[in-house]
Amino acid sequence: MKRYSLIIFLFAIIFASGCKKDFLNSQPLDRFSDEDVYKDSTLTGLFLNNLYAGIPTEFAGSMRDAFSDQLYSSGNVSIYQNTFAASTAPFGITGAYNTAYINIRRCNILIANIDRVPASAKFKNQTRDEARFLRALNYSYLINYFGAVPLITKAQDLDENLNVPRNSYEEIANFIVAEMDDINKGQFLAYKYAGANIGRITIGAALALKSRVLLYAASYNNNWQAAYNAAKDVIDITAKAGYGLYPNYEAMFYEANDNNVEVILDHQYKSNFQAYHVHHYNLPWGIVPPGPSALNQPTQNIVNEYEMSNGKMIGESGSGYDLNKPYENRDPRFYASILYDGSTWLGKTLNFLPGSNYNPSSAPLATGYALKKMQDPAFDPMVTTKSYGGGQNYILIRYAEILLNFAEAAYRIGQTEDARIYVNKVRKRPSVNMPDILPGEITLEKIMHERNIELAFEGTRLWDIRRWKMGPQLLGTPIKGITITQSGTNPRQYTEKTVLQRTFTDRLYLFPIYQAEVEKNPALLPNNPGW
Repeated sequence: MKRYSLIIFLFAIIFASGCKKDFLNSQPLDRFSDEDVYKDSTLTGLFLNNLYAGIPTEFAGSMRDAFSDQLYSSGNVSIYQNTFAASTAPFGITGAYNTAYINIRRCNILIANIDRVPASAKFKNQTRDEARFLRALNYSYLINYFGAVPLITKAQDLDENLNVPRNSYEEIANFIVAEMDDINKGQFLAYKYAGANIGRITIGAALALKSRVLLYAASYNNNWQAAYNAAKDVIDITAKAGYGLYPNYEAMFYEANDNNVEVILDHQYKSNFQAYHVHHYNLPWGIVPPGPSALNQPTQNIVNEYEMSNGKMIGESGSGYDLNKPYENRDPRFYASILYDGSTWLGKTLNFLPGSNYNPSSAPLATGYALKKMQDPAFDPMVTTKSYGGGQNYILIRYAEILLNFAEAAYRIGQTEDARIYVNKVRKRPSVNMPDILPGEITLEKIMHERNIELAFEGTRLWDIRRWKMGPQLLGTPIKGITITQSGTNPRQYTEKTVLQRTFTDRLYLFPIYQAEVEKNPALLPNNPGW
């Protein structure tokens, strides 16, 4: 273990270089051993800062929502057709498992050694709780992907038995909740930070993670009261933490609006080192230089879910939907999230007719759409010196999610008016201002719909579909797109098409523990059902 931190700090040097986030800016000047790290609180702080680099975001290139009905990815199609096997699990799945345990080990090392540091009790307690949160966050991702996994809470030595069996989903969820409760009880973290410490883990982040974990767990154990209470705990600290709905839904994700009032937890990014490449990988050809483009494309499935501006679904009587003008008068979140034929970006009108500059045969838009959400118009890939994207943070949990957590849990325990009120709070964001759901009209389906639209492309859809047990309806149906045609000067025609056929079996409610990992640790068997 003596040289383990050497590897970490070599990585930290790379990570910190060019970093725009103040509390991540410092970097070590040379190589350090474990003994060095715990003799100097500055180096200990650098160790902690490096743990923030391990905050999970998306799979490399392809986004997690490409597993759902929201996005089509032109990447590893076997993943999205649900045809992979445990022995050949693609990188996105294997990487999610490996990376989480690397991060967990680093957290365990810091937690085990923090009392050796010659520093104040305040420094030690805050550092310990930040590491505990980051460890719990990684475990939350693991159970969402894989269900039962080993719960390891200490740094393992090579001479001990490393064949640790899996703990149940419930055991790990309970561990996360207990850790977050203890962090909240200790109050060693702040409700909000200023200046160089903006971006650090807060009490609100701990309560928000607890809210998410208990909401997801309630889908299996029916403890909706606990989920309700946890979401309410976050809402109750709104004044202390400064949380609220950011007025502009689209601009919430711009770099200029980093750390806005809606952000509870995010990944603080550097301007020149983008881990999720949202601009370069997701904008269409002609907007980005030659290379990856439109890797994650919104589907017709999600487009059809955006209401008309009058609050009606497109198939409802009186909606005003026009097949020849399918993009008129839609929920404002549609225009903030999706680039479509005739939309504009960076002053350019986007022509998505097949063979056009923005939809060439060499880089086609399979669905007929490109991703706009999380794109920053201050960043022009064609003129910037940045290789992959702007520097905006990647939001992991925001206040709107908590309001929707509360609404769903409230509905499930019979507090339907609470549910309606809190869904309407999300719908009445100034830049959205969708019609209220009226008294007596709230349903679970409407709450699910609101999560789909409000949180679109933010990485929660797959987890929602799994916990709702709606795989056959939403993951086993074709991915749809649009065919755009035009004859002469006649209006363009938009016809739905199937882009990708998919099948669903119950085993897909969890990913497998992939074969190479099982061979290293046979105690992981049996694998998840069906694998």
